[in-house]
This record gives sequence, C-alpha cells and structure tokens, in this order.
Amino acid sequence: MHTFKTLSLALAFALAGTAFARKQPPPPRPMGNEASFQESFSPTEVTIKATGVGVEPEDAEADIPRVAIQFVLFRWSDKLVTTDDEKESAQRVLDEIYSNPKKFVTWTADHVTSTRRLPDGTYEVTRMVRIDKGALNDFLVAKGVLSSTSDLAAGAGNPVIMVLPDVPKGKSPLDVLGTNPLAQQTAGAIESYLTNRQYEVVSPRGQDALGSEVQMVGNIKGTEDDQAYQIALATGADVYITYAGDVSPVAEGRKASLVVRAYETSTGRLLGTETGYSQTRPNTTDQVLVEEATNDAIEKVLQRIQNYWKTDAVRGVQYKVVVKFNGNFTPERKQDLSDALDDLMDKQFPEHRVNISTDKTEDYIVWAPRDKFSGTGAISRAFRQRLETPGVKVRELLKNRKLLMLELVDG
Repeated sequence: MHTFKTLSLALAFALAGTAFARKQPPPPRPMGNEASFQESFSPTEVTIKATGVGVEPEDAEADIPRVAIQFVLFRWSDKLVTTDDEKESAQRVLDEIYSNPKKFVTWTADHVTSTRRLPDGTYEVTRMVRIDKGALNDFLVAKGVLSSTSDLAAGAGNPVIMVLPDVPKGKSPLDVLGTNPLAQQTAGAIESYLTNRQYEVVSPRGQDALGSEVQMVGNIKGTEDDQAYQIALATGADVYITYAGDVSPVAEGRKASLVVRAYETSTGRLLGTETGYSQTRPNTTDQVLVEEATNDAIEKVLQRIQNYWKTDAVRGVQYKVVVKFNGNFTPERKQDLSDALDDLMDKQFPEHRVNISTDKTEDYIVWAPRDKFSGTGAISRAFRQRLETPGVKVRELLKNRKLLMLELVDG
C-alpha cells in the first residue's frame, strides 16, 4: 500500500509538473522598438543604441538586448532578414533567440545613456550594446532561416567582388594602388573584410594581360572614361567596390573619413554607398584611422550587396553581351542578322535589356537561366548555333565570367 501511494504521489507531481510546464509563458518579445546603428566594431560585430521598456528599470534593462537584436534582424536598413520567406521562417526561432538574447551580445556599455519614467508608469532605459551579427547570422543559417554563403554561391551565384580606389577620370586606379601606400592599405582592409565573410575576391593587380583586355573593353561605347568599370569587366567581377577618403585634423586630434560605393559591374548600377568615420584620436597613425573608417562603412555596403544579390539573382545570372557587326553585309543581310539576333534573345534570354543598338554594335544585359547556361562559354555556343550560316561566322573577341564580346564577320 505504501509503495502504491508513493507511486501515485510521484505520478501526481509529474502530471502537475507537466501542466506547469505547459502553462509557462513564451520568452518575452521586445517591448521597446527604438534602436539605431552606431558603428561596425569588427567584421562580425555592430554597436547598437537600443531603448528597452519595462515595468521596472531592471525589466527595461533586460529588454535592451532583445530590442537591439530585433533591430539587426528586421528594422535596420541593412537587416539580416529581408525576403518574405525569410521573415516567415524567422518567426519559428524567435522564442529561442529572445529566451537568451545575451548569447548574441559581446559588450554592454558601462553607463546608461538615459532613463525615464513614462506617463503609464513604465520605464525606458537606453544603453549601447554590441551585437555579434556573425553569430546571429550563423544561428539563422543553422536553423534554415537564411542561406549560407556557400548555398548562395551554389544557387544564386555568390558575387565575385573587386576593390579599387576611386580616381578622377583619365587616371588609372592601378597606378594609384601601385604608388599610394594608404590606398593599398585601404584596399587590403576591405579585401580582408570580404574574405572573412567568404566572398570570392578578385585582384586586378594579379591579372595577366589586363592592360590589353581593359583597352578592348574600353572600345565599348560609353565606357572610355570609367577605368574602374573597364577593369571590373575585364577581370570578370560581378560587383566592384570603389573607395575614397582622407585623414583630417580636428580640434581633439585627427579623424579619417571614407566613402565606399558598390556597383553592379554588368550595368554600372549603384548598389550602395556609405561614408565611414573613425574615432577622433590625438596620437594614432593614418593607417589605424583609415581602417576604423573602413570598418564603419564596408559593413553596411556589404549587407546591401547581399540583400540585392538574393533578390535579383532569382532572375538568372547576369551577363553583358556585346555583338559587333564587322563584315561587308548588304543592308538586307544586315537586317536578317538583326532579326535573327532578336529572335535568339527572345527565345534564349527572355530576361534581357538592350543598352546600345547601332548599325555596328548591339549591347545587351542578359539574365541567363542557370539550368541552361553554365557561363559565357555556353552563351557563346548558343550564339554560334543560331547565327552561324553560310557566309556568316561568329568570333569571340573577349570572354570572361561577366562579359562576352562577339563579332559577326563574313564567313
């Protein structure tokens, strides 16, 4: 009898414990919604000023990291979660994130920025915290909310990026890189940031015969003055990043500023631009100041590249295709070739845009389906198969990862 009562009592406690567990409220969601970006402290950490809300000051303090994480996830201009599918998937892991938000906090400011009591009796507390954006991103990747860099590379085609100094028209970025140590150091800092994030970085200085390729690309109408664009096309970069800045004396010491811009190589479209600043320091080298300014700017630009790539790459991989007519074609034959070219574009590349159309040159941007075209070589074969006829030959003038230049000649 005693044993039966003991078992019954144990069972009752177990059932009560189960009922209690079922009644446990979910982890609290952020009560506040006020936050702002302050700086990129490192390639993986961002400093956020966040305002927590709570019944008591300590409740508001506990709310601060949740508000900061919510900002990094959903509300920042360079937020981690961007697409509708990602937002829907993120909802199922928020309880786990908010139940232990300090897991993603690497630093909390010693001093409170402000504390105030609201008319309804609750408290607002504002403090600076540093969020490990890299760890947060990795958590979301592990949970299947975000795609990893390698998944993007296999699916959407993670962009290949090139870094060059911004120079006046008529000057070569390569000459600046070869003669300006500060420009070299800045390029190295940006490239280090990119490789830390597992992006593929192409160095224009390491390309053989780059000069002749740039000269050939420069023959495309409208690109003569933009050497950074020409070099990016010649190296096959998907995105090129330019930078320009200086170090200036201020009242308390010296401060660096750096403007970083990212462009889509195929079109020259501006993807993002940011100005980064270093802290004002009295006794610090220019190299340290510039690296601080670089960290402040590149994080925001890089996130915009990532967000753009995830959204745009569903259309296909983007290429620039230039077709030149270089033969003694009669007007009728030239018209036949133009019609055949239009038919090819409509059938093989439903997503395409005409940039330039003249009597001698057709300049296109095409979005090539990944299941049909593995690269510019496959695109070139499609042109030869469709356009080569008795009396017409298709020759390759230049072929790299992002650019295909073809010539139609008498065959």
